[in-house]
Amino acid sequence: MIGSGSARRTERVRFPRRAVAAALLIAFTPFPAGASFCDTPRGLEKFHAALDSIEKGERKRPLTVLHLGDSHIALDNFTRGLRSRWTEAYGDAGRGLMPGVPFRYYAPDRFDVGMKGKWEIESSLHAHASGIFGIQGFRADGEDRRAVMSLRSDAPVSRVVVDVYGTPYSGAILLKLGDAASLKLQTRREVPGFVQLNVPAASVHEIRLMPAGTGPVHILGWSFLSSASPGVRYDSFGIVAATASITSRWDKATVMHQILAMKPDLVILGYGTNEGFDNGLDLDRYSKLVSGFADKIVQAAPHASIVLLGPFDGARQGSGEECSGGWRTPPKLDGVRGVLRSLAASRGYFFWDGAAAMGGRCTANEWAKAEPPLMYADRVHLRPAGAERLSADLWNALMGQGKMEGSCGLPGAQD
Repeated sequence: MIGSGSARRTERVRFPRRAVAAALLIAFTPFPAGASFCDTPRGLEKFHAALDSIEKGERKRPLTVLHLGDSHIALDNFTRGLRSRWTEAYGDAGRGLMPGVPFRYYAPDRFDVGMKGKWEIESSLHAHASGIFGIQGFRADGEDRRAVMSLRSDAPVSRVVVDVYGTPYSGAILLKLGDAASLKLQTRREVPGFVQLNVPAASVHEIRLMPAGTGPVHILGWSFLSSASPGVRYDSFGIVAATASITSRWDKATVMHQILAMKPDLVILGYGTNEGFDNGLDLDRYSKLVSGFADKIVQAAPHASIVLLGPFDGARQGSGEECSGGWRTPPKLDGVRGVLRSLAASRGYFFWDGAAAMGGRCTANEWAKAEPPLMYADRVHLRPAGAERLSADLWNALMGQGKMEGSCGLPGAQD
C-alpha cells in the first residue's frame, strides 16, 4: 500500500510574528477589514513565548506541535492548512509518522510510505486492544527480515528517530538510509519499556526499516527531521472513529517518555465528534477522562500550551434537534463542547469552538448542500475546501488574529 503527499522545504524567514501572520492571512485567506490582532490569547502564553524566542533569534531547536485526535486529522485534510502556514513562516523541521501503513488510505503529506512482508498492525481503537501503544495509537510487530517499511521524502532528511517498545526477547532492526549500508540497532531491554533510537542522516530521501531476524520488534512510530533551523515540527496523529477514551489504552510510561523527548510547545486535543454522536455519553465521566489525560500532558510537558478543540457541527438521520430534510443535530454534541469549554476555562487552556467557526448549529447540513460542497454527504467529514477554511480559522486564533468582536478564542468566550 502506498500513500503520497507533496513535499517541500522552506528556509527560515525571521519576521515579527504579526507581520508573518498578516502576510500569510493575505496569501491564504481573506479576513474582515475590521479584524485586529489580539494580545497573546489566554491559554497560549507559553506557545507565544516560544514564537517570540524564535523571532528574536534566541532559540535553535524546532517549534514543536503535537496534535492528537480523530478522523478529522487522520488524512491530513484539516491539519494541512496549519502545517503549511507554520512551515511557510518558520521553515519545515519535519514530522513524526505512524508505523508503516497503519490503515487504508494513510497518505501523510510530503511523504510516500509503503510496507510489505509479514507485519502485524495493532490498533488501540478497540476496547479489547492488547499490547503497548504510544501517542501514535498503532504498533507494528514483525520478526521476518523480509518485512520492510519504506519511506520517501521529497525534502532531505537529516535525522531519523524510531520509537520502539523493547522487551528481554526483542531483536534488532536494520535501518537503511539512502544508499548507505544498513545500520543494526538493538531494541532489546532487560526490563520492558520504551526505547528511542536517534540516528543522524546525511540528507537522505529514502529510508527503509526491517527486522534483523534476531527476535520480534515492536515499532510504535518514526520521525523524519530536517536541518531547518529552528523550523516547525508538527506531529499529527488521528485515528478514524477515535474518542478521547482511546488515550486510556495507551501505556502511560511510554506516552510520558515520548512527550518528554518531544518537548512540545503546543499540544492540541481534537476529540469530541464521535462522543457527540453517542446519546448515552456520560458528560461528567467524559470531563474526568479528558482532564486526566490533559494532566499527564502537563506533567510531561510543563512548558507547553494546551488547546481543546470543540467538535465541528454535525448532523444525522435520527434523534436530535431538527435542521432540514430529516437531518438532526446529535443531542450530545453541544454538551461535549460545554465540557471542553468549561475545562479550558478552569485549567487555563485555550478553547476553540469548531462549530462556531462553521457558523453554528445546522451548518453541517448547509455545508453538505453547498455548491461546491464543503462537507461530505454524511454531514460529519469535511471536504478539502471546508477543511482549509476551518484550519485557517484555527490558525488565526492560535496566532492571535482575533475576530471583529475581539474574542480571540479566549477560554469560555462565545463566538
